[in-house]
Amino acid sequence: MMDARNDTCGMAAGPPEKKPARTRAKKRRSGKPRRGYTTGACAQAAARAAAMTVATGYVPCESGGEDGHRRDVELIGSVEVTLPNGEATLFTVTMHAEGVCSVVKDAGDDPDITHGLQIFVCVTPRFDGRFTLDGAEGVGRVTLEGLPVRPGRAAINPVPYKHILNEVRKVLTRGADITVSIPGGEELAGRTFNPRLGIVGGLSVLGTTGRVEPWSQEAYQKSLIPQLDVARAAGVKRPVLVPGAKGERAAVKAGMARETIVHAGNFIGMMLEAAGERGYGSVTILGHTAKVAKLARGDFDTHSRRSSMPLDVLADCAREIGWSDRRAAALESLPTTEAAIRRIIKAGEAAVLDLAAARVAAAVKERYGIRARVMLTDSRGDIVGKA
Repeated sequence: MMDARNDTCGMAAGPPEKKPARTRAKKRRSGKPRRGYTTGACAQAAARAAAMTVATGYVPCESGGEDGHRRDVELIGSVEVTLPNGEATLFTVTMHAEGVCSVVKDAGDDPDITHGLQIFVCVTPRFDGRFTLDGAEGVGRVTLEGLPVRPGRAAINPVPYKHILNEVRKVLTRGADITVSIPGGEELAGRTFNPRLGIVGGLSVLGTTGRVEPWSQEAYQKSLIPQLDVARAAGVKRPVLVPGAKGERAAVKAGMARETIVHAGNFIGMMLEAAGERGYGSVTILGHTAKVAKLARGDFDTHSRRSSMPLDVLADCAREIGWSDRRAAALESLPTTEAAIRRIIKAGEAAVLDLAAARVAAAVKERYGIRARVMLTDSRGDIVGKA
């Protein structure tokens, strides 16, 4: 629900109208992906526009030669803001009522689930010099320690928080209450890391630069590391690193507490380094043998484009426990790691998988100085090897 302090603010709570993103951006150069804008940048622009409608009663039109014009019951205009990275950018805005404006998020060519959402900001004037900023419909609320935002507050990260406030302060010097809402955000939040981070009820307002880089691996990596901060703040002594959802289900099946489980994706090395930086001297690594056994050969980025199936690891471990070269080599000719697991188990030679787990633990200790309890699983999530 929108903030009930002002009926005008409630107008922003209606369902977002489907329309193309209006944020101004340069056309894509040939073969070059187009950059987009963060949720924080869109909220910053909407905040400036909403404040200006309070001050003047009209939708702002800050682009040269442009005038606001009526379209049905909405007014379309534009504002120019300076993004956190110093880039001056013109955004198209929609005025829904005095003090209520929105910007449609344009994520460029990044596969961002928030692309096309309307980011609403409601600004209600005060006269005591105070400025407040909160979230409403579709904006998550933090419930756990360890994040840049304190528990109980709206999930608006520090950089966008600062820039949203500054835009309103420039226009309304005597104070204002500011509310950000993202209709549809609560439903989409279930497809993000927010539930794992203890952010409930909606999306986060993010953006340290204001820009979204297309197909950004860095953005995904940054979304993983805060899980360690949340775990540490919750008193977790040994985090359980898993590649993904299947690993999480296997960890729960093995009796691991959910609050200890941390998704690492393919970036196990990055997460181990981050764990060490946060003072963790030991971790558990649990996941399918096809992913986790790759670490034994020093492949700490386990993406298939950079690291092949660990059939060679399993074959070498088989030789070490006494398999003939011919028999061990046959493992390497199998189509999948799962097929190799089945053959090893059928032969009653689970020691091969235990040795692979031990080699993973040794590689982690050598590279990162962290003690690792390693558990290898099969496709059903059963533990087939450990060390």
